[in-house]
Amino acid sequence: MNTLPWYAAGLGAALLWGIHYPLLEHALKRVSLVTVLVLTVLPVLVVALVFRDTLWRDALVLASMDWPDRARILLLSVTSLAATVMLFLAIGGHNATLASLIEITYPLFVVLFTWLLFRQVHVTPSAAIGGVLVMAGAALIIWNHP
Repeated sequence: MNTLPWYAAGLGAALLWGIHYPLLEHALKRVSLVTVLVLTVLPVLVVALVFRDTLWRDALVLASMDWPDRARILLLSVTSLAATVMLFLAIGGHNATLASLIEITYPLFVVLFTWLLFRQVHVTPSAAIGGVLVMAGAALIIWNHP
């Protein structure tokens, strides 16, 4: 299904987030957090309308799952909203640049929760060193920009 190399997709996401965050900061200085949340969900609603048959089939799949597995999938909606609100609060409270540099620590939490939820570890020595450097950078930013 995906013909784009994973690293190209990752860099594409980084590029788009790089555009997205300054736009968020600009919007949050002019309109409410609620309005910005609604604006970010509008494209999702369009996708939902276009792919309603797929969504219906997936709803049937979800209904057939055992509760723990279904809960892990449905929790996406809660974590997505909560993370988005926290990010918007960070950007609105300071600026997009520093908020994004702190938020970029999330891969370390991905490691933690991948292990806690699924008992999987995908960390290599180079990834561990990179993670330590990311945390050191975040600590340095927080220390110098309270």
